[in-house]
Amino acid sequence: MEAERDHVKEMPKEVAKAVKAKKAPKYIPWILRPGNYALVFVQEKFNWVFTPQLNPLYFLGSITFLLFWVALASGIYLFLFYEITPEKAYSSVQYMTEGQKYYGGIIRSLHRYSSDGLMIVIIVHMIQVFFSDRFRKYRWVAWVTGAAIIPVIWFEGVTGYFLPWDEVAQMTSIAMSQIISTLPISAEPMERLFAHNDAVTPLLFFIMTYLHLAVPCLLLILAWVHCMRISMPLITPPPQITYTILAALLVLSLVKPAVSAGPADLGSLVGEVNIDWFYLGVFVVFDYLDLAGGHALFWGGVVYTGFILLPWVIRDPKRHEDSIATVPQVDVRVDLEKCKGCPLCQQSCPFEAMILVNRKDGKNYDTQAEVIPAHCSQCGFCVNACEFGAVSMGGWNKGTFHDFVTKVFTPAPDGNGESIPTSIAFICERSFNLEGFLTDDCMRVATTPDVGVMVIPCIGAVSPSLVEHCFEVGAKGVMVIGCRGLDCHYREERRRVHISKEDGSHKFMVESIDDNRLRIMLVSPLQIEKIRQEIDEFNEEVKQGVAS
Repeated sequence: MEAERDHVKEMPKEVAKAVKAKKAPKYIPWILRPGNYALVFVQEKFNWVFTPQLNPLYFLGSITFLLFWVALASGIYLFLFYEITPEKAYSSVQYMTEGQKYYGGIIRSLHRYSSDGLMIVIIVHMIQVFFSDRFRKYRWVAWVTGAAIIPVIWFEGVTGYFLPWDEVAQMTSIAMSQIISTLPISAEPMERLFAHNDAVTPLLFFIMTYLHLAVPCLLLILAWVHCMRISMPLITPPPQITYTILAALLVLSLVKPAVSAGPADLGSLVGEVNIDWFYLGVFVVFDYLDLAGGHALFWGGVVYTGFILLPWVIRDPKRHEDSIATVPQVDVRVDLEKCKGCPLCQQSCPFEAMILVNRKDGKNYDTQAEVIPAHCSQCGFCVNACEFGAVSMGGWNKGTFHDFVTKVFTPAPDGNGESIPTSIAFICERSFNLEGFLTDDCMRVATTPDVGVMVIPCIGAVSPSLVEHCFEVGAKGVMVIGCRGLDCHYREERRRVHISKEDGSHKFMVESIDDNRLRIMLVSPLQIEKIRQEIDEFNEEVKQGVAS
């Protein structure tokens, strides 16, 4: 073992320090950990039912887009038959609901339930993002725009409930006007617009209809900004999930169709009506808390502002200097002496932190790679993607990765020390709790000592060329152990882009290697004993030459 440490000392100072690391850091702030554990538990239960490949909790963003398109398409149809006047609005909606019972009524119900689903999925998505700690630092733009989408969708729903001009619309209009009247935007109180039936004018219906049609355009802009810092965002769920959701919406529309309450009559009080709690429940909450007008706006604004500022309020946990990771997460650098201006690092980056700019050092290349620190997650994807070793993180580049693996499988010069490992495991430091899983020097698996270990920020940093190098220097087996692909903190599935070399092999995707000596393990953090067992079983297989 001493000989191995002598080899380590030959590496750059930062690398040698990282290799001697011993403590497992805390990545999730303490305030999020109970919720994070509950979230992982629920996701694992869904994985058991749906499989990780079809777990709807991994596709909440793309499901949101699907429901938006359903609501938009059904809304366009409803607009074709809608009469924009207070006298005919109710009857035109009733005609679609009852006169076109077998298509108009279903389409109205699809519009209602897809809109409800949209709000539900967005709220669940934000809870998931919050407790998985994917809203801070380089992700703050997505969080802020996502937070902005919620009130916009809520306003879209409220205007939608105004248009049928039934008793629900009457109740909603009066409650909303009382709140808006506190704003200095009109000389006359808005309640006067709903003082009696004759006060409701066609102009008001035109304005509300225009707003209801214009807001989706704003939502699309916000959605674009929401995704703009993510390389190749996932906006379409798998076909199986798409068909299941569409079928569920259709069945719900048939079993419990959306209907109007009685026609609005401002000359009488609204009795008991059924409301959509996802959009109109806020008025019930304000009434229960006795918050009217300005008080509702003030306290709603305070809560909402605090919600938006969460990325800056919640801080990183204190990190150990002697982190358990072999490869530390520090600033990514580009060595222009080695950079050829190729797009490999840019193509591998999940957050568009790598860009190509015009060459600045006069070398015979048109472009050079450049890091945008504010966008960089320090995931390490770009390090091994660069075939020229120009990109490094904490002293580690492609060459240093290869050197480390070579030393792991190199006998000690004096013949003393531990035996050479049979296999090597590249382990994502976030995939599960590594405390007690490794030997004291963090170089081997504690229960299977002939498996060497390299702890890295994410398995997306493992390239096919690194795996091939492991086999070249004597590894009988290679394990790449990380999070569920769609549950990865750094969007590891981004490596699955279809960018291939001329010979058809994949530049980033280790799954493209057709070799029984390679095992990809996407693991659950709740099944550490199972992980140990799988490592031991695979290692025995490769030792006996029967890996499958």
